[in-house]
Amino acid sequence: AQSPRLPHFGGVDVHFTGMVDCFMQVVRNKGVLSLWNGLTANTVKIVPYFGLLFTCCEMCKQVCLYRNGYIISPLSYKPTPGVDQSLGPHELEEVKRYLKNRNFGSGESSFGNRW
Repeated sequence: AQSPRLPHFGGVDVHFTGMVDCFMQVVRNKGVLSLWNGLTANTVKIVPYFGLLFTCCEMCKQVCLYRNGYIISPLSYKPTPGVDQSLGPHELEEVKRYLKNRNFGSGESSFGNRW
């Protein structure tokens, strides 16, 4: 909005002294509802964005599981035969001990209790 070339290309030369001045000029000239211009377009593009985000996340997870030998193919969730994917008793006890020793009320990092 503050480009010196803008008036020469058929635009309107609008200058703001700051964010508050911009807000005040928009409300004064266009009305309060103009603050929500473009909301519908931005809301509509959220759905495909999160669909792609979820799909990419799931594919990356499957590739990581496949490369570490937990599933037989990156295109399925079928576990690799002979690979134990459950928590053993000693691992479960370690998790319980970790959660018991964590101090959830303090602002300290939880790493302080482990390291």
